[in-house]
Amino acid sequence: MRTQLLLLLLCFIGLLTSCQREKETRVTDFVDPFIGTAGQGHCFPGATVPFGGIQLSPDNPRSGWEWCSGYHYSDSIISSFSHSHLSGTGIGDLQDIRLLPVTTRPQAGEKAIDFITKGYTKFSHANETAEPGYYSVTFDNGIKTELTVTSRCGMHSYQYPTNSVYGLTLDLTTARNWDRTVITSIKKINNRTIQGYRKSTGWAKEHNVYFFMEFSQDVDVWAGNDTLKLLKNGQKLVSNQGYAFIDFGTTTNKVLVKVSLSSANCEGAAANLDKELSHWSFDKVKREAKQRWKRTLSKIKAEGASKEEMRVFYTALYHAYLAPYLFSDAHGNYKGPDGEIHSVGKANQYTVFSLWDTFRAAHPLFTITQKNRVNDMIKSFIRHYEAHGLLPNWELMGNESHCMIGNHAIPIITEAYLKGIRDFDVEKAYEAMKETSLSQGNGLGLFRIYNYIPCDLEKESVSKTLEYAYDDWCMAQMAKALNKEDDYLYFMEASKNYKNVFDSSTGFMRAKLSDGKWETPFSTFASTGSMRAKLSDGNWKTPFSPFASAHRDDDYTEGNAWQYSWFVPHDVEGLIALHGGKAAFANKLDSLFTLPSTIEGDNVSPDISGLIGQYAQGNEPSHHVAYLYNYTDTPYKTQYYVDRIRRELYTDRPDGICGNEDCGQMSAWYIFSAMGFYPVNPSDGKYQLGTPMFKKVTIKLGQDRKFVIKANRENNQYIYAKEVLLNGEKLDRTWITHDEIMNGGELEFVLTSEIPQK
Repeated sequence: MRTQLLLLLLCFIGLLTSCQREKETRVTDFVDPFIGTAGQGHCFPGATVPFGGIQLSPDNPRSGWEWCSGYHYSDSIISSFSHSHLSGTGIGDLQDIRLLPVTTRPQAGEKAIDFITKGYTKFSHANETAEPGYYSVTFDNGIKTELTVTSRCGMHSYQYPTNSVYGLTLDLTTARNWDRTVITSIKKINNRTIQGYRKSTGWAKEHNVYFFMEFSQDVDVWAGNDTLKLLKNGQKLVSNQGYAFIDFGTTTNKVLVKVSLSSANCEGAAANLDKELSHWSFDKVKREAKQRWKRTLSKIKAEGASKEEMRVFYTALYHAYLAPYLFSDAHGNYKGPDGEIHSVGKANQYTVFSLWDTFRAAHPLFTITQKNRVNDMIKSFIRHYEAHGLLPNWELMGNESHCMIGNHAIPIITEAYLKGIRDFDVEKAYEAMKETSLSQGNGLGLFRIYNYIPCDLEKESVSKTLEYAYDDWCMAQMAKALNKEDDYLYFMEASKNYKNVFDSSTGFMRAKLSDGKWETPFSTFASTGSMRAKLSDGNWKTPFSPFASAHRDDDYTEGNAWQYSWFVPHDVEGLIALHGGKAAFANKLDSLFTLPSTIEGDNVSPDISGLIGQYAQGNEPSHHVAYLYNYTDTPYKTQYYVDRIRRELYTDRPDGICGNEDCGQMSAWYIFSAMGFYPVNPSDGKYQLGTPMFKKVTIKLGQDRKFVIKANRENNQYIYAKEVLLNGEKLDRTWITHDEIMNGGELEFVLTSEIPQK
């Protein structure tokens, strides 16, 4: 008997220890989806899975800069729970298929839109919860909403106050920000099913969303574009405005709703439910969504930091894995940029490619932790090319938005190929890269003629010149790898064009006119009473100032000369030479970080945020700059400023991201920098070293391989590297290679709180 009791006690202790260990190491506990929902982060707090096609999240009834994701933490009203949201973008769109639980019925003759807006409901953040794959809120009126998702389906749970109306509104019309509804359809299939579509135009010019919706009990459906009328089984409403009220009757005050979307047709949406959500267990979906996040986030295990730092890190990792989104439905169908329906069979098509942002660090992160998805993403690029004629620039829901500059699908493909990720049609990819590089739009034709882009012929001329030069360097590396010697020589020469906009008299990248002269004031008397420059289109231009910026109507893209003059990631040594050597270059970097944080101009881009001096962490052109000290004799300054950026500009508060999250790029910068290294030039296979903020990080590489980063991080003052060892051997360089990471091993930082002596 004593033996049995002892065995039971040991089993209980073992179980308790196991549970405690599980709780201690459950990475999802560190994720807070509310981080980035205030300030300028533009994040949404709702339910999604890694790279999922559904983002089921609450919306506020407002438009504007703060509400690009549909939700801002400052708000106290929810107008709907919709199924598609953008993560951290600077333009608003989507928020498709809006549902909202209500406790009233429409009155006879009441306008549909009035009934819909009357249902908008107040809430308190104290009654709101979010975690990976799950969101919940209890409204002030007592309705409790819970949301969870699969890859292509959303599941809603609504619990109403007893003895109230148990109802739900469906809004296919209301638009936010750039979005405008074109046409809608609602069809009642049977007593528990409806289907339809919403077609809209906005940032995504031709955005088609087909839905299939099932209810856990019989419902009456009232639909209309002006007033609501009872919709019988088999009846369909097609209108430029579409609203509905779903009446659950009085059977039970707790109801479930399943929704799936397809960009192709309603049949694809229905197939999604058949494949992914054939049951009615909300808890099962919630549990499986959380497990998917746990498996994905656990590929990087961080140890030895404060709870705040762990929350920031794992929430950043969570944000980095939201986009791109799965776009093909269960039939393999999706709408292409040509407006036609395409099929990938059993493969996956992805959408929402914010490439101007994400080529810098998010896609490099994927090459370490998401190799299979990298192949799928590049295949998505190639399909886009086959339908559109060019690689994607800023692809959004089967549309080419042409939103940002550069051709940054090119460095992503080059990076993947050179890192050995090659499960795609390489020759077709190269064909697409070359065709895109030699196209004429967005100033590229001018770039080929002048070897820079003249500011009197094209806006954002300096930024475009610099980014095309980098893309051409990447083209050259791909050509070299494929033994295309002529192409290699051509694109390598073009990659040096950045030098043509460097003004040695000022030390900045500057706008140049088509006659080869710097853009400077000339003898035209302006209405201001002073001599000012005038462009060929008749617009006045102010004298050059490296502090000046104008949003999208300037020589620089979302920045100024101080921020953009460093973008030569493919030839930092050449950039240093233009400045007169390492010492002068380091002094210029010092000025960047210590000058006043003043941006000149009447139309300054709101993207210029997170300022330390003139350095702007809140926007992507600055992201590599702190690491440029590594190319001088002062790498300790990289370590100092990277640590300062981490501590000052990333927190675990709702406003804890200092600029637009931008589909994972802001977070990817933090992930790399917290681990102790960063890809200044993603396509050269090197990562510049900073110092880690954890005592230990383990990156799981598969096949029992792992890369471990260790540091004697005694306190937050231990930010300087006395020495760095790779697999026990002292490094005499400021970088490590991709192969050194992927082969597995150990990188050890010996840290100190004192600036190391040479």
